[in-house]
Amino acid sequence: MILLNGSEMYERWGPRSRKTARNILRNVRASRTQRRLTAKCNELQSQLDNARAEMLQIKSERDEIRQMVADYEIQVHHVRSEIQRAHSDAQRSKRSAARNEKQAAEKAKLAVAKRIMTVADDFSSAIEVAEDQKMDPQWFNGFKAMAEKIDNCLAAEGYRRFESLGEDMDPSRHEALATMPTSDEEAGKVIQVIEAGYEDAETSNVVRVAKVLVGRSSDNA
Repeated sequence: MILLNGSEMYERWGPRSRKTARNILRNVRASRTQRRLTAKCNELQSQLDNARAEMLQIKSERDEIRQMVADYEIQVHHVRSEIQRAHSDAQRSKRSAARNEKQAAEKAKLAVAKRIMTVADDFSSAIEVAEDQKMDPQWFNGFKAMAEKIDNCLAAEGYRRFESLGEDMDPSRHEALATMPTSDEEAGKVIQVIEAGYEDAETSNVVRVAKVLVGRSSDNA
């Protein structure tokens, strides 16, 4: 298509009316404007398509980042749980070790105390013999002083001797070695202590039962 400028239009279309010429020029200009607008629209549409593609890419990357963050949060939660579990296990182990150490120390202390209790039994027997044989008062008082020191030593470690003579027979506190005929009032009671019993001074728990003789009615076999 050959486009004509204004002067050529007037020269060629001179016989025609000027109105027709102006309409033609207007149509030509409108066609040019339309082409420019179409090109511009196409360009804008291309830019819009590119922007949409970039938005989709950004959205995809954002979703990936969100998934990564969620995965990391799960891993962090798992690690924190492991740390808390390890801390709890360490605390339990520490408490268990301290408890075992305390129990071992108490057992060792009780084992030593029971040996001292045996020595105290020997002194008690010696004192009884000294009383029966009318021993020299100086020796007798010396035995009593040593026995008191031993009792004080046990008391300092938290162990005390408990009374059994005249008490009702209690299997949790007494070990009956034998029974002896006695009056009805003393039946079922401790009538002689062969080996003294000891208890924890703080808890009153028996740490060594007393070995005793128990009275029984003379009518019983």
